[in-house]
Amino acid sequence: MSDDSAKSPDGVIGTHVIAIPYEVMDWATEALRAHVPADDLKKLKPASGEHLAAMLATAYLGIVPVAVDVHGGVDLVYRVADSDSDALSLLGRDGVEFADFEVKSIPGDFRKHDAAVSRALNRGEKPGTHGATVVSANDVVEAAQSMIAEAAKQLRDKSSPDRARVVFIVSHFLERPYVECLDPVIAHTLTAPTLPDEIDAMWVFFAPSHLVVWSVVEQRWKELLLGSFKKDGTAPEVDFGMESLQHYEGLFLERAGIDKPSPFYYGLVAGEPSSAVDAE
Repeated sequence: MSDDSAKSPDGVIGTHVIAIPYEVMDWATEALRAHVPADDLKKLKPASGEHLAAMLATAYLGIVPVAVDVHGGVDLVYRVADSDSDALSLLGRDGVEFADFEVKSIPGDFRKHDAAVSRALNRGEKPGTHGATVVSANDVVEAAQSMIAEAAKQLRDKSSPDRARVVFIVSHFLERPYVECLDPVIAHTLTAPTLPDEIDAMWVFFAPSHLVVWSVVEQRWKELLLGSFKKDGTAPEVDFGMESLQHYEGLFLERAGIDKPSPFYYGLVAGEPSSAVDAE
């Protein structure tokens, strides 16, 4: 897309976009299963969104990780020396052989509520309700500051300056619903973040809808899109109330044999105010 945002009243024109087709996301869910040891994949923490980071980074970088943290290292390691230029632009720098990802999810109450619902149902009790305040996408990024600082410290301790150092932030929609959630592109609404020196790029996944990347060297946000780019291309069939990325999350969990429940895999249905959320 053009870089002249002044041409558009809402600033969308000028937003840098990188898009992949559905087939690439499908490939990522299978490639992770095929090339990463099953025991390593099973150590990914769905409650923190680590499996989502692995799936999304693999799809948009076009390569599988060469290491998944099982012994206290960085969460995901990619050998990016042979990756293409678009992929390198998502790492905040080029000329490196490896990229180290540290994954952090923004703390929130829904995942605690989700666990409490399961316990209540197991006891035959009626579960309580959950509420959240609608904020802006910028507020979501601001809420991640403590997680960003923690990730930067871990990258400083576990990684090295000759590698691209990337923090991957995951936000749960039911903990921080954001007003821009129905917009197809949101990168143009985000302000420049202030990041510690240890970080070259920051990926933010507003699960389950939007994925954006901030490049320190380019000093701009990019939107990462998923869709069909062929005339006869069709979107995958998804369960009612879910989004396409949730479909691929479920596919990845199944293919990888990850049997831990994911709080990010849920459907939304309309109902009375006290029961408007149907979590699976």
